[in-house]
Amino acid sequence: MKLLKSFLLSLLILPLFFVVKTEAFSSYSVETQKFDTSLADQTVTIYSKPEKIYITQITSSAQEVSKNPALWVKSLYYYYITRLALPDIPYTYMIDENGIIYQGKQGYQGANVPSQDLKNVVLIGYLSNNGNLTNRAQSSLKEVVNSISEQWGVEVIKPIKLKITKEEGKLSELNVLDSTGEFTSSINETFSGWSPPPAKPIPFKVNIESLEYPKESLIGSKIKVKVTYKNMNDFMWFVKDEPIYLSVKDGKESPLAVNKVWDSFSKPVSITDKEIKPGDNLEIEFELEAKVLTGEVKESFVLQELEGAPFKGSEFEVKFSVVKGDNVLVQVVSPEYGFLNIRKCKWASCEIIDSVKDGAVFILLEEKEGWTKIKYSEDVQGWALSRYLKKI
Repeated sequence: MKLLKSFLLSLLILPLFFVVKTEAFSSYSVETQKFDTSLADQTVTIYSKPEKIYITQITSSAQEVSKNPALWVKSLYYYYITRLALPDIPYTYMIDENGIIYQGKQGYQGANVPSQDLKNVVLIGYLSNNGNLTNRAQSSLKEVVNSISEQWGVEVIKPIKLKITKEEGKLSELNVLDSTGEFTSSINETFSGWSPPPAKPIPFKVNIESLEYPKESLIGSKIKVKVTYKNMNDFMWFVKDEPIYLSVKDGKESPLAVNKVWDSFSKPVSITDKEIKPGDNLEIEFELEAKVLTGEVKESFVLQELEGAPFKGSEFEVKFSVVKGDNVLVQVVSPEYGFLNIRKCKWASCEIIDSVKDGAVFILLEEKEGWTKIKYSEDVQGWALSRYLKKI
């Protein structure tokens, strides 16, 4: 930091007038601190679900900086990017001796600069030349740690040293080393007897950016629905770890389900192959099949984890008209069994395409020898016993 003394003194630091909410606690955000975020390179950010909390001490030999934590934080931001050639500051949060919390890097909890040692880590820096935490710093640190633990189920807290190796022409290397001494003792004492608080994940929130689908469908045909959600949380959705589903509201089976295409009769789609950052959009496309009576039909959907509550703001309704056209229709009437087998040919020994529920409606194609040929789907035909079908 000595090399940067004159540079640090020349930095224009704007006063911080207010505190904003970034997670379950209050802190100065990147925006509030007026970082020049154009310097940071978010294209190389590594996202991983938080599993550990590392705490390290940040010291400075420049008295002007150490006496002004706001200047210190801003100076660190520019130092790591411009001098150490890192894509962003590596700390998720920094805490000063007065217990004030500062957001460091962009991307929130779960985002890290490239470093195998920081994978699945939330890194917290303590801004002080004194190895013992002040009472205010202890209080704020516990608040941050408890919030992270509640949200992600983190149980590991570890004091560490962050070793930074500067290399010409490429990113500096970050390595985590074991920590000893006064600071380590202070951290261990602060969390002596600590146990993770009960899990209390922050509710998922979304906004529906768009919803598209046709307002009319020929019976037996499929319609395509496209919905675009926006992540309104200030944390990542780690979908690879915990899949999310588009589900029929209340988890009910839908008569509009597309068999063998939907994940189940109540869940059209699962999302398992991506992480969705705060502010990012998630586009979901799925199909509905109108094997129902003609007229207006509707179905409501929500976004949710498998066992979780629906995401706030995710509910939408699809409502469209099913028309008969020139077709003759038949409806399954099977009160004795509650279902009817659809086969590939008109014999009981033929392979079953599907077992459809009582009340399902199909287009009649042909009647022969006590069997009825129907249009099972847009590109599949099948046969069923005529005595379990009635023309409508």
